[in-house]
Amino acid sequence: RSVPALRNPRNDAATIADSLRSVGFQKVTLVNDLARNALVDQLKAFANEADTADWAMIYFAGHGIEVGGQNYVIPIDAKLASDRDVQYEAVALEQIVAATEGAKKLHLVVVDACRDNPFAVEMKRTLASRSLGRGLAQIEPDAGTLVVFSAKHGQLASDGEGANSPFVQAFATRIKTPQIEIRKLFDLVRDDVMAATNRQQQPYSYGSVPGSEDFYFLANAQ
Repeated sequence: RSVPALRNPRNDAATIADSLRSVGFQKVTLVNDLARNALVDQLKAFANEADTADWAMIYFAGHGIEVGGQNYVIPIDAKLASDRDVQYEAVALEQIVAATEGAKKLHLVVVDACRDNPFAVEMKRTLASRSLGRGLAQIEPDAGTLVVFSAKHGQLASDGEGANSPFVQAFATRIKTPQIEIRKLFDLVRDDVMAATNRQQQPYSYGSVPGSEDFYFLANAQ
């Protein structure tokens, strides 16, 4: 509400939701343009659902920023007059990751939010030592959790020229190809995006999935 709207996040979220349904996810919840309290409520509800699931995946498209080495996603009602407002106005990425942790087998968070900080010009710095980063910061999730950024730490992601971002175009295509193990799938998405952006954008995966099992969005041809 306080900065210019992004063009593609609604389209991107809808495309990912459709893709997840098409490969057999039993429950897919799509929500758009959430204020902070509504976003937190959605995460609480999702965490309760994840407790009974094998896989839990969250995809976020929108604005995300790094402040003081911590990553945050920005609800639509955020007003970030200073760097210290972020902890009260935004939602920490670690809260989103935590909402997946109840799933029995796989915890996956995909963050398509590595765009310019729209508040950077006007945001007051209250501590000289508190950094305001470009893009998002590198993270180290717990073992068994995979966090995928549409652009690696310190990079910015493209919205693209079409209805979807280059990252979503690649992910939505690869997710429907059978017999691609999840680690390989995100390697292929990275290669696709780098080719589509003339190597200006490199998706990046952090963390790991359990090594005792292979994970497929689509195990066999439908």
